[in-house]
Parts: sequence; structure tokens; C-alpha cells
Amino acid sequence: MEIVFDTPKEIIITPEVKKEVLSLNIMLITDVPDRKLVYAITTDRINITLWEGTAYDAIGQWTDTDVVNRINEIYI
Repeated sequence: MEIVFDTPKEIIITPEVKKEVLSLNIMLITDVPDRKLVYAITTDRINITLWEGTAYDAIGQWTDTDVVNRINEIYI
């Protein structure tokens, strides 16, 4: 789908940056029941979607251990 603007728009495009790390420091974990979403934000401002949609329903009441396990699944 193409969206055509009436006038030119400035868009910020951020290139992907890959970095090898030994650990992540989670600053915030947010559970958004209305959107069936749990996400974490690291101190490096990395936003990690932990569970969404049917995975959100399946996890139920998650724990810190579930978060650690999920992050390990995501970053195999």
C-alpha cells in the first residue's frame, strides 16, 4: 500500500544496530491487558515484546522467572 502526502514529510529512519551483550538490565515491565501485550524496556531503551495476543492469554499470571525464560527464548 502506498500513501501519498499532499506535501513532503520528514521521516526519521533509524538503522538497525546490533550489539553483543552478556546481560540486559530491565528497567520496566508493562502489562497492557486491553491490548493483550506485555513488554519490557531495558536501561539501553530496548523495547522487548514478551507476550502478545494468544501468547498473552497462554502465559496468564507471569512471574519474573517467566520474563527471564522468555527473554532467553527470544535471544537464542
